[in-house]
Amino acid sequence: MSREYIIPIFIPHAGCKKICVFCNEFSATGIRLKPDIKKLDETYTKYIEYFPKDVEPFIAFYGSTFTGMEKELMKYYLDWAQDKVAYDKAIGIRFSTSPEEITEEKINILKDYTISFIEIGIQSFYNDVLELANRPHNLEEVWKAIDLLEKYNIDYGVHLMTGLPGSSYFKDINSSIIATFLKVKSVRIHPTVVLKNSTLEKMYKNGEYKPETLEESISKVARMTEIIESSGKNVIRLGICLYGKEKENVVAGPYHDSFGDLVRTKIAEDIIKAFPELIVPIKYKSNFIGFKKKNMKLLKESKIQFHDNKVFILNNKELSYVELLNLLLNKKFI
Repeated sequence: MSREYIIPIFIPHAGCKKICVFCNEFSATGIRLKPDIKKLDETYTKYIEYFPKDVEPFIAFYGSTFTGMEKELMKYYLDWAQDKVAYDKAIGIRFSTSPEEITEEKINILKDYTISFIEIGIQSFYNDVLELANRPHNLEEVWKAIDLLEKYNIDYGVHLMTGLPGSSYFKDINSSIIATFLKVKSVRIHPTVVLKNSTLEKMYKNGEYKPETLEESISKVARMTEIIESSGKNVIRLGICLYGKEKENVVAGPYHDSFGDLVRTKIAEDIIKAFPELIVPIKYKSNFIGFKKKNMKLLKESKIQFHDNKVFILNNKELSYVELLNLLLNKKFI
């Protein structure tokens, strides 16, 4: 899959009818003001100058419930982005939103724009978890949103979180299983971390919330990723993205700069332990060696080999990565 280039535009908390217990976009992004045209153009130029020449980027709106904004404000941003598309300066528009804000009315507005992808923040497929997280939607609204997106053939992805108040290992695992039955283009997973000035910070300091440890989170998210990718769907991001000083706003929880690498290292560890005589495509070698060579001892004790082919070979049988994950899960599920 070729790399996609994305120009991220953050509109903190715009359109949010509620503030979730885990959320503080000001702490996560360091951005407090909604961008005007000048700021939008500055952001666009900054990324274009950084990208290789002749790339075709997507413009993506994050940090908000995009379709929850007032109609005129939403169209203000869409018009700016569509103008870039019209002049071949972008190839599509993406945004994140909440399920209850996907309606027929909103989709009729979106039809006038080159919408390439919508991510819906589901977080969990359990109503009690959604309620404790102060999410603005319930499961009925989740299914209505999914039905609409699939009815109109709009590419979409889902965002899941682990370790939310009221959740558990099996609830999080089951959420990943449910995601495999959807027509999602991709899934994003990140563990709950406690951010400064969030409701969760108060709960944590009052002893009402206990975050996952880093090891617990890596192990769980690795299994969720194995489940989702065994269905042929892509997990496109693992862990919360924080930059620069925003990292200092993490009060507690399983945050790590290289969380995704740690998860991929754990998946490779699971594979090595299950299939110690596997022949592995060279493109997976860095994952198998692991973050900071974490899997090197295990590799040396195995009979794992690497080759230039695109397939895995186990007992003289060629396997795709998806097929290998299915064997892994059949051998050691949950």
